[in-house]
Order: sequence, then C-alpha cells, then structure tokens
Amino acid sequence: MRAAVVGVGHLGQHHARIYAQMAGVDLVGIADPDETAGRTIADRYGAPWCADYRELPDDVTLVSVASPTKSHHEIAAYFLSRGISVLVEKPLTQTLEEGEDLVRIAGETGAILQVGHVERFNPACAAIDRLGVEPRFVECDRISPFSFRSSDIGVVLDLMIHDLDLILHFVRSEVERVEAIGISVLGLQEDIANARLVFANGCVANVTASRVSMKVERKIRLFAPECYASLDFGARQGAVYRRKGGPSELSGAIAGLDPKSITDPRAFLFGDFISAEQIAMDDHEPLLKEIEAFVASVRTGDRPVVSGEDALRALDLAGRILTEIRGFQERSEPYLPATSGPESTGADSV
Repeated sequence: MRAAVVGVGHLGQHHARIYAQMAGVDLVGIADPDETAGRTIADRYGAPWCADYRELPDDVTLVSVASPTKSHHEIAAYFLSRGISVLVEKPLTQTLEEGEDLVRIAGETGAILQVGHVERFNPACAAIDRLGVEPRFVECDRISPFSFRSSDIGVVLDLMIHDLDLILHFVRSEVERVEAIGISVLGLQEDIANARLVFANGCVANVTASRVSMKVERKIRLFAPECYASLDFGARQGAVYRRKGGPSELSGAIAGLDPKSITDPRAFLFGDFISAEQIAMDDHEPLLKEIEAFVASVRTGDRPVVSGEDALRALDLAGRILTEIRGFQERSEPYLPATSGPESTGADSV
C-alpha cells in the first residue's frame, strides 16, 4: 500500500506518523501548501513533500485528506475519480450536496471512502457496542476551550458532529424532530450549541457542544429500560448500572423500608437495589485503529466502519440543527450576531 497525506496540521501529521510506522504501508508523499510545515513532517518520516496535492505520485494507493473542511470536496473528488481510496477527516464536506457527490464518485469508481469520525474507534464506543444497549434517552456533552483550529466552521460541524454520528450509530432510527439553539461568541460561527433530537422509535437525545469552555469534557450517557451507561471518552472509562430485580419487586421492597434505619443511602442503594459495574475498555489509540480499519477496507474492498453514507447522515442532521440555530438567532436579533453555516441540508458557561 502506497499512502499519502494531504494537509499535515494538527491531525494530518499523526496520519503521516501512523502510515510511516505501519507494516505493509509505505508513506510516499506529503502535500501541504505550507512549505515549512510540509517539509518538517515529510523529513521526519522520510517522505517527499509537495505544495500541490496533484503533484503526489500517480501510483498512490490511498490518501488521507486532513485539509480545511472547505477543500475536502475538491481534494477527495480528485483522488476518488481516479479510483484512489480516501480517508477524509470529519466533517465529510461543508455541504450535503458536496458529500453526496463524493459518495457518488466513490460508488462509480469502486474506491473506498471512509470518514474520520474517530470516536467510533474510541474504546468507550466499543464498550457500548458490546453492551448491546437500546437507548431511550441519550445525553452528550462535548466542551472545551477554543483550539483556534477549524475556525472556518462552527461548533456543530467542528465538535458536535462527533456525537451526532455516535447517536445515529447507537439509536439506529430516523430523526423525526430537531430543536436547537446556538450562540456566537468569537465570530460569526456558533461557538455554543444545544440540540434536542426526537427519533421515530421514541428515543430522545440531548446534545451540547461548546468550544468556549473553561474545561474539557467528552461524555455520553445512555438510558435504557434495562440499564444506564455512563461513559467518559476523554478518560476512556465508564460504568453500567442495572437494577436487581423487576420494578414491582423493587417497589415493594422499598415501600417496606424504614428510612431511619439506613445510615448510608448511597451504599444501600448501590448494594441492595442497583448493581454498578465498571466497563472494561481496551487501551489503544483511536486514530491508529481508524487508519488500520481504512487500510483493511482498501485491501479487502469491504464497507468501511464509517462509510460516506454514514457521514452523510451526520452531515444532514448537522444541517438541520444549523437551520434551527439560524432561526433561533433570527428570532433573537438584535441581541445575537448572525451565524453562518452549511448552505444545505445545557451548555457550559463561557
């Protein structure tokens, strides 16, 4: 496999590192218009540098596209149209129409199109998959300080889209209704956003994203009739809670209790009525697993773990959320600045 990387900023440099260290893969090119950054990474991993991605070797097998979002369609389409497989960082594209075009091209040429929703490869996500939870309520919080990267998009496409992809993966039902609000703080793009999603199967999801927070937090909570699961994607730890017995049985037992006899309610609750179990998680680098899965799909021709179609669903949902946010901001004028976003398709304090 002959690999190349387009864009070696914060994420792209790690794509280059992993390809350079991967057995059976040769890193044969780095493309970045910034000569200093491009040459630095190219020299570090023993690959040639070029400013223009069209100057990469003709016989490249697969390419990671980690350039700014606005260029994803142009660059990915160039390689996919030549039958070269592409791993494009999230979000897939700026607009739904651009994303649909990439999926179409990949389908016509047979090239693999995988999208970098890296949280799918987080040990926490794998833990939820193993539990087989069918959630009826989902709560996601993804907040952090401003990174001064991805300033060409708002927090919905920058951060929230990770959780949108995860929720669609876990719930596996159509979204019937979307309510959302968002506030711009540092520019014209929304920096804080909250969305409430109602699914056809009755599940409800509450999603919060902020990039102007004082702390970093990436958590998801899933509530199901049989259990409650809480996962911390940053710390890669979590727990699942299950009741000991049926609702009628527990209700009867609680009714017969004398509250005065309980010296430690927490210990009593999680000893006699609810079991708490720590979730075992594999210790691995999510990006490494993502790239390994991409290379495997290119070798076998199998559907990627995160396909172009998967990314389109998340992008479409993000577009619906942004439409609601624009409506919220228009109703709130003149108190809030306008937010720009794709043409289609409980936040932490500042």
